[in-house]
Amino acid sequence: MERIFSILALVAALGAGAYTYMTTDGQKREVDTLKQQIETLKKQQIDTTRVVGEVQKDIATQSKQFQDLVAMLTGQTPAEPQVQLDMDNLTDEKNADFLDAFSKQDRVVKLPSGAMYKAEKEAPAGAKQATATSTVTVHYSGAFIDGTIFDSSYERGEPATFPLEGLIPGWLEILPMMKEGDVWQVALPYSLGYGEAGRGSIPPRQTLVFKIELIKATP
Repeated sequence: MERIFSILALVAALGAGAYTYMTTDGQKREVDTLKQQIETLKKQQIDTTRVVGEVQKDIATQSKQFQDLVAMLTGQTPAEPQVQLDMDNLTDEKNADFLDAFSKQDRVVKLPSGAMYKAEKEAPAGAKQATATSTVTVHYSGAFIDGTIFDSSYERGEPATFPLEGLIPGWLEILPMMKEGDVWQVALPYSLGYGEAGRGSIPPRQTLVFKIELIKATP
């Protein structure tokens, strides 16, 4: 590389006619070779700049999706525009009735916390299990008891990847119980979701119903 720059500096110093002063064919061939190397280096730099730009754009897109998802699950801000809800269908009584009916369905498992789940699809034998500190890739949808969906990776057309730490209590309890390939229907009382006050687009004291498909857990 130093030799390239030395010869280029010489050519620049002698001016546009410097090439004619290369008196031997060997010298001229050397300069031609160096010029080709310089053109190759320039092309590689352009290609590298293009690739870096594409990677930066992809990272920015994924970062925005991740921030929206974490904001939704931690209750900081709504991940999607607020949906129109009929609160007559989401009263305390109807939420309680829903949880009671859900608990009586076949194959439903109720945990001491009040969280409930039912396996729609079971992971293959030996599949990796998530932990409370895992970063997971999931497809999911979240809905109220009347079926109104407030967030869905299925609707966005791609799964989401995020660390479990810092999410709502129900996800922190349920996800570490799942294995890669599991698809569960989950019902969470409001105490394991957004609580007495609700947050963002989630009204107070609302049962949350999720479909969660665990695709990958790392580590």
